[in-house]
This record gives sequence, C-alpha cells and structure tokens, in this order.
Amino acid sequence: IKERFGANTVDTPGGVSGTVVTAPKEPNLAKQMLMTALAPLLQNEIVYTTFSGKAKMEYASKDGKKEFTAFIRIRKDSAIWVNVTAAAGMVSVARIYITPDSLFLLNHLQKEAYRMAVADAGKLLPIPVSFSLVQNLFIGNLLQKGGSMKDATDFGGTWTVDVEDGDMLQQIGFNKADSTIRTVQMRSKDDAVQGMMQYGSYQNTNERKFSTERTLNITNAGEQHYLEMSFNKAEFDQPIEVPFNIPKNYQLK
Repeated sequence: IKERFGANTVDTPGGVSGTVVTAPKEPNLAKQMLMTALAPLLQNEIVYTTFSGKAKMEYASKDGKKEFTAFIRIRKDSAIWVNVTAAAGMVSVARIYITPDSLFLLNHLQKEAYRMAVADAGKLLPIPVSFSLVQNLFIGNLLQKGGSMKDATDFGGTWTVDVEDGDMLQQIGFNKADSTIRTVQMRSKDDAVQGMMQYGSYQNTNERKFSTERTLNITNAGEQHYLEMSFNKAEFDQPIEVPFNIPKNYQLK
C-alpha cells in the first residue's frame, strides 16, 4: 500500500487506518480561511455520461479471499452493470444490474437470481449502500457528498478536510500537487461502521484524472472486509450496452 499510495494513512500524527479524528473544536481564523479555500475541492468530481472499465479485484473477509475480474459499465445516475468472471475469464460467476431503486443479481454458479430494493442490498453486501455510493466507488469520486465542513489541515504535501453529514464523519485527504483524492476515512457516530478508501496511480483517461489503483477497508459490527481494485481498462463517454435478463431455468429468490 505504501508503494502505491505513498502512505498507509492520512498524514495525521498517530493516525490509524480506518479511523477518523473526533469532531474538532471551533476553528480559529486561520482554520476558517483554510476551510474556505479548500471548500471547492469537495465539489470536484469526474464529469461523464457513460463509463466502461475492466478491473482485477481481490476481496477478503472472515470467509477467506476471492480473486476475480469485473467488467463494469455505467450510465450515470441511471444504470450500473457488472459482469464478474474468475479463472482468467473461463468461469462466469455473476452479473449485477443496479438502478437507482433496484438491484438484480444472477448467480451463475448456483443458477439463482435475486431481485431486491437497493435499500435492502445490505443483506448481500458488507454495509448498507445506495446507487450513488456504488457509482462513485467505481468512478473514483467521493463516496458520499454533502455535509458540513468542520475542520481543515495542511500537512505538507496533503490537505485534509473533515466533514460531518448526518450520522457519518469523514476525513478526506487531497494531494496538493493536483487536488486529486488521496484518502477518505469514514466512521459512523456510533462507531458501528468504520472504513478507509485509498486512491492511487492516477492516469489521464479521456482527459480525466482517473485512479487505477484503489483499496477499501471496512469494519462493520466488528467484521473486517477488504477490497482491492486494479483497473487495466477505463473509458468515458463511449457507447455502451447493459444487457440483463433472468434465464428461465434460474430460481428467483
């Protein structure tokens, strides 16, 4: 991780991966000026209409480690399509289709199909998710936008910004050199969910700064989950198809 991202955590003295500092005291004038200067960074994002990409992924949890390849297609704010294969593409594992309100999953290995509201996707995934969160995860934008800025700090080559939104606290690290996202540390106020996303190996993709190497560490109710994504293909604003149908011989759950 250090080789890819330059550091294991945000440049916070004594920082621990997957944690966020507690809400700071009322900022002084210097802090207020820095917060004002950095506020526009929270609005930065990759602008696009469609996305297609291919990424090698590794997922680890208490149940073991799985390696697979994901082919991803996105129509912004409309549809997310993911085809999952293993064994160098020789084994078709799953196909996922997500709309802003529904999630469909084909389990090719068990010949099963799942259909549910996005709000119920936590039954299959480590944490509650939304359409926008999954979309931002693949694109490389901030996982969750909005909230109130509570603090900002200048750490040499990195700026960090603390944001509070409802029951979620975030500390976002930006690279000074080009204002790209370096890290996002998150935790719920009840400490039930904690996580850290790291972004690295930015490349110019269709005139957009796109992070091709990312890791996500999440702890939910004491259970740890790890996801690594390594993109070897990414394109924006190209024509895409998102085919999805449930075969007649699949059992619908």
